[in-house]
Amino acid sequence: AEFGKQWYQRRVRGSTFPDYLLCVASMIGVAGLLTFAFVDSPIYIETIGTLSLCTEATLALPQLLKNFSSGSTQGMSVKMVMLWFLGDSFKTLYFFVRGAPYQFLLCGSIQTLVDILIFYQVLTYDSPPKH
Repeated sequence: AEFGKQWYQRRVRGSTFPDYLLCVASMIGVAGLLTFAFVDSPIYIETIGTLSLCTEATLALPQLLKNFSSGSTQGMSVKMVMLWFLGDSFKTLYFFVRGAPYQFLLCGSIQTLVDILIFYQVLTYDSPPKH
């Protein structure tokens, strides 16, 4: 366990901007090579698309968890969260009406659920963080 903690301190928390750029460039390079190699594979293309949608669906999750751990929604407004909710709801409805693949409906549903949970937090938490 100590090895993991030391590695995390050195590699993640102690990273510099050039380290970050190298990591991003490496990930883009590997993804590009894989896509070039498997461009004709429907399974690969579907997998990449699903992973992309799942990543998008969880974009607000760190905010939800931060609010939960601090017991505060300081800096968040009801209007902003309502706009998130409306945007994600209309997007999900559009996917449903257009008969989009299930991945899109799942993504939109997850986003809408997270929006509802954050909206609940904004309504119920006190603004100043609890220490």
